[in-house]
Amino acid sequence: MLTFAQILFSASAIFCLLILVLLALSKRKSITVTLLVVAGLFLAAASFYAFSEYSAYQNRKERYAIQEMSVLETPDDNGPTEKELNAFIYFQEYRNVLHGYEAFLLNMGANALDVVSYKNTIRDEIMARLESQEYGETYWNTVLNITFEYDWNTKDFHRSNYGALYVVPAVYEYDDFDGNYGDLNDTENYAFFERMSQLLYIGQKIKSFDRSAENIGKLWNHNKSYIYTFFSKKKYDQLCKQVVDDLIEVHDTITATPNYMEFYRMYDVSDEVFLDFPSLEYTRSFEYSWPFSFWDRRFTENNAAEVYGILKEVQNHYKD
Repeated sequence: MLTFAQILFSASAIFCLLILVLLALSKRKSITVTLLVVAGLFLAAASFYAFSEYSAYQNRKERYAIQEMSVLETPDDNGPTEKELNAFIYFQEYRNVLHGYEAFLLNMGANALDVVSYKNTIRDEIMARLESQEYGETYWNTVLNITFEYDWNTKDFHRSNYGALYVVPAVYEYDDFDGNYGDLNDTENYAFFERMSQLLYIGQKIKSFDRSAENIGKLWNHNKSYIYTFFSKKKYDQLCKQVVDDLIEVHDTITATPNYMEFYRMYDVSDEVFLDFPSLEYTRSFEYSWPFSFWDRRFTENNAAEVYGILKEVQNHYKD
């Protein structure tokens, strides 16, 4: 695109050319010469203006090129000021304080109208992490260590046999974790909070598990290698043997009793006569009545044969 100076110079040059043509053709030379002088002066003025604009453009170009090189190549000898460094350090410290709260803050932003608890958010993350490990070796090691309460300091288990069964609550409740668990930045507080979250997951998993005979069989066949790996013969005898032996013995006695299916269809553990079957003396010979209610639930769920087969397999695997 032409500049104003270029347009002005071009117009004056064309005007002079036209005057020259008129001078050659016209008979009134004096008027034509006068016009030619005027056109020449105009051309000279336009030329001077165009030259001035061009010179100014070159100066601007050179000046901005130098400034641009200065920005790109000249180092900042002074560096950041002390005030800027202090502000950066404060930002770093503040970010470190918030480390680990990202999920909670994002949840707060996405659910501004909901009542959100930081502890409940962390609880859900712990449970989701355990769920994401299903059903690998790490998963089973974690679940079984929690169930039998393994102590990493003493290298011992604090729950065994029937004691381990109380890990599962009789009634599952998805409680909020808004209680006073202390500062979760403290290692001991967090370890306790994590264990409570994992116990909540185990309770939820057991209560929601599909206990059809087919699903129980698939779960056992796909995971029994992990179970046998976790339980050595010594560990099995210490932690599980009594419960497994009791369950098999009670099942064999009950199923050998006539009309056992009719009895369990009519009664359950809430009825007074429940522990009279097959006889009061027999049920009292066991320290715990749980094996009887266990088989009542298995008969109701139609998975007793599958569960009994798994228990017999386990018992035979650990026989001397």
